[in-house]
Amino acid sequence: MAQLLYERVSTRKHLSATRRHMRLCRQFNGTQFLVDQVQLPYNSLKDKHAATRKKQEQREDRYDDLLIADNQLDDQVRLVFRRCEEHDRATPAASVMPRVFPDGKFGHIVNMNLQEEPDTVERLARRIEDLGKAHSLFPLAAELRQQVATSRKAIRAYEDVIKQLKNCEADEEIAQATLRRQYENNYLDARKQLGKIRAERLFPKLNNSNRGTQLTEDDESDGEMA
Repeated sequence: MAQLLYERVSTRKHLSATRRHMRLCRQFNGTQFLVDQVQLPYNSLKDKHAATRKKQEQREDRYDDLLIADNQLDDQVRLVFRRCEEHDRATPAASVMPRVFPDGKFGHIVNMNLQEEPDTVERLARRIEDLGKAHSLFPLAAELRQQVATSRKAIRAYEDVIKQLKNCEADEEIAQATLRRQYENNYLDARKQLGKIRAERLFPKLNNSNRGTQLTEDDESDGEMA
């Protein structure tokens, strides 16, 4: 029996089964109408799937950028901490460290959530600015703010691409459902116009057979059409 495509079946299997179906149709006379009916939803799903794959790559890229920006922000925090230590060793009476790093450490900053860290470092920059423009450490505030801006930009880019990916996935699901329905309609139309025996020859076998074909993970998701 010809086999249905179900929702749980991957896009790859949808496209593969439909491509094979169209190829089989082209080998027989009087079946071009079936190719014409399924070609558009096939092309649509193919395009939507490609868009999703592209957006997945962009998500990976934006995540890499996010980690780079976060690492650079961490490094800047470490640099400020060392500069404060050096300053206090050179001028012990100044006691800059307690004013800039009240806890006397920086680990909790560099280890916090990526999205929360920029706000914390922003407060760190303000504490440095409170030392006064004439202070030797004052320029470090601007360097911190620059890294904060870079980090926030990377966060926004990552969040934006996540939203875009979800939209692409939703579009792909809709295109998948459209193709799935047309695939079934093609079988019903083929049986109606060509008869059951001829119709069966136009649809590929998706499950493993008794001839030694290995069952794949995707194959387990297929079912038969009554």
